[in-house]
Amino acid sequence: MRNRLWNHLQNAKFKSLYLSKVSKRAYVWGNAYSFVLAFASASSVAAWAIWETIPTIWAAIVAISQLLHIAKPYFPFLKNDRDFYEMSFIYEKLYVTYERLWFKYEDGKINSDVVEDTFYDLRQSEMDMMDKFKHIHCPDYKNLSNRVSEEVNKELLRIFN
Repeated sequence: MRNRLWNHLQNAKFKSLYLSKVSKRAYVWGNAYSFVLAFASASSVAAWAIWETIPTIWAAIVAISQLLHIAKPYFPFLKNDRDFYEMSFIYEKLYVTYERLWFKYEDGKINSDVVEDTFYDLRQSEMDMMDKFKHIHCPDYKNLSNRVSEEVNKELLRIFN
């Protein structure tokens, strides 16, 4: 039970931090996309003035602008920044609860049966959260994942040693 508790504690912390960073990344990329889209739209209007002189440039700007409008719904990562952030907070709450349970168990303040019951209650709350966000796909960035893993390991070593 001790190992399972520790593994889920680590996992909750990792997911909390990873989702927070993915949320920030999605927010920045979403804003950049919106800026490019707005710029392309404004440029297509401004290019109207030169369309008689250089019709190819005007047509290209209009085509790019329309393509960006059409493509946006197919980039779910960009529109899920708030969901990633909310999930991050839920995992952080879960982590804190696992941490509290860990210290109570290690200090002998609760017995194995209580730990096991509480552990499965926490697992159920995680499953409920996953069901709520089942429509969200979180991208897997290997470099980010490795950096977050290192950060989590350092933080857990600092807290638990």
